[in-house]
Amino acid sequence: MEFINILWIFLISFGINYFFFIFAWIFKSDVFTDITYALSFSALTIIFFAWKQNFHMNQILVFILMNLWALRLGTYLFIRIIKIKVDHRFDEMRNSFLKFGGFWTLQAFIVFLTSLPGIMFLNYDANLLMNNNATNLASLILLVSLFGLVFETIGDYQKNIFYNNKAKNKESTEGVFIQTGLWKISRHPNYFGESCVWYGVAFTMLATILISDVRLSENYIYIVFLISPIFLNISLIYISGLKLLEQKEWSKLKDNVDYQNYIKNTSMIIPYIGKKGKLSILKNKEE
Repeated sequence: MEFINILWIFLISFGINYFFFIFAWIFKSDVFTDITYALSFSALTIIFFAWKQNFHMNQILVFILMNLWALRLGTYLFIRIIKIKVDHRFDEMRNSFLKFGGFWTLQAFIVFLTSLPGIMFLNYDANLLMNNNATNLASLILLVSLFGLVFETIGDYQKNIFYNNKAKNKESTEGVFIQTGLWKISRHPNYFGESCVWYGVAFTMLATILISDVRLSENYIYIVFLISPIFLNISLIYISGLKLLEQKEWSKLKDNVDYQNYIKNTSMIIPYIGKKGKLSILKNKEE
């Protein structure tokens, strides 16, 4: 494992995020936050891809996939923040250098850890990946990532259409929540898609390297890269996204019988078979 490349990924990720944090702090703006998250992934892939002289087909596919993901997410989040102007997640930290900076530090670390398997795979020696079995298996695993990208894109699109139609028809969204389309089988289909993308990238790297590289004594260290998608899941559920969204929805809709039935019968993340019911932190607050 090339630890110097891991160090570069770390430095670039933190460098980009701290650079834009300066502007976010000076202007007290939320516009920079999410777009920087997506931009960091694209910057990392482009920088490391530019260093390479030759590529394996699966490396090119991972490069394209990661940039499609970043482009889709960055565009969606940028359009959203332009519309809503203020991201209320930061209301209690926007005026505190330490709290606001702490969030950006966490974001930089998430970028670093999440992108690690994909970037290291891009940097891997293409000559060691010339194995038909590895190529075929990795291509199949990459379909999981592609599926996840399409799944979360559809989920976000359906949610946008739902609330935009309410706004156009001048209907109140108070007490209203989406429970159609992919949101009928998962309360957070975008997070399920996100997980599929990064588990697919991590397993693509592992499958290709473990089958192609005969240096078995060194191969097993790459299994540590499974920490990447696992950490992403933990951060999405318990640190940033899902926890905050569930708390916000529950505070608005806890007296809504339809919403109570929805969370009781609908999987939190994984469609159909995932955990159902209230988030544990909500249960603890009520006790």
